[in-house]
Amino acid sequence: MCKAAKAVLAAQGSPTKPSFHEGLEDHIHRIPESIRAVLKELRESPTLCALHLSGVRVDPDRCGPTPLSWQEALDDSRQELEEAQLALPASCLGGVFAWPTIQRGRMVQNLVPVESDRYEQSGHGPVVLERHTEDGFHQDRCRYLALLGVRNPDRVPTTLGTVHDVRLTDEHRSVLSERRFLIRPDLEHLRQSAESAPDSETLRRAREMYENPEPVALLFSSPEAPCLRIDAPYTAALPGDDEVAEALAAIVDELDRAQRDVVICERDVLIVDNYRAVQGCRAYRPRFDGTDRWLKRMSVVGDPLSEAAAGAGARAL
Repeated sequence: MCKAAKAVLAAQGSPTKPSFHEGLEDHIHRIPESIRAVLKELRESPTLCALHLSGVRVDPDRCGPTPLSWQEALDDSRQELEEAQLALPASCLGGVFAWPTIQRGRMVQNLVPVESDRYEQSGHGPVVLERHTEDGFHQDRCRYLALLGVRNPDRVPTTLGTVHDVRLTDEHRSVLSERRFLIRPDLEHLRQSAESAPDSETLRRAREMYENPEPVALLFSSPEAPCLRIDAPYTAALPGDDEVAEALAAIVDELDRAQRDVVICERDVLIVDNYRAVQGCRAYRPRFDGTDRWLKRMSVVGDPLSEAAAGAGARAL
């Protein structure tokens, strides 16, 4: 993978620039065949939910100390080789994209503990990050989420649960398949937009989604290959709908019961099918000394499934 990434860097420039990701699919042939085969299996399987790869070339010394914030890492190009090695397999699965409301639209984002986010459900807080579909509130959420470990000396686990692991009654499944649930944007979208573009149309739309979310179903697609969308802290029943509240509590409990730990170490890539799996993070105690857990993240559009991604060409809230 390292050899392929170096060739792509020479041809495409820096992954910190959006232009790097244009035409990246033309370089897929550079990826080793064994990796392309398992990525193809993930893309085509009706039941496979995640893929854990090891052996990516990561040099923590060249990458530098773990940043104290994502803002600090915005223009840092020292991790170009690592980011290219994440972008290549991601491009095998579909088109990579970024939200303008998160980390100023950076295509490869940095997940690091941030002191000011200590108690936030943001991916930057060391508190338990509850199980969630990435950007579950939005119809154009990613199909795949790709994570690369730059540093994780404390082996902080990422949690993973899948739609196939939950045990639900037929009644609960029926309710969960109806458009009776509200999923609001997580506050990180609103907060970062308010800081970077307080008068923007993007922020206005994000606030509208938070204040007046449209009812959605949590389960969709076929019973043989079900799909799921949920963001536990931001998902609620319609007011007064006790039947929906009961079904929501049931699936949250089941995801809690069935979740497993996956440690993304240095040199590891975890790719999650965002339609069939939820992910989070265990609580940990950061030191803020340059040695804390540091992951790279990318979002990938795949083939739309049923009602989940109508209009998946959009790239903005």
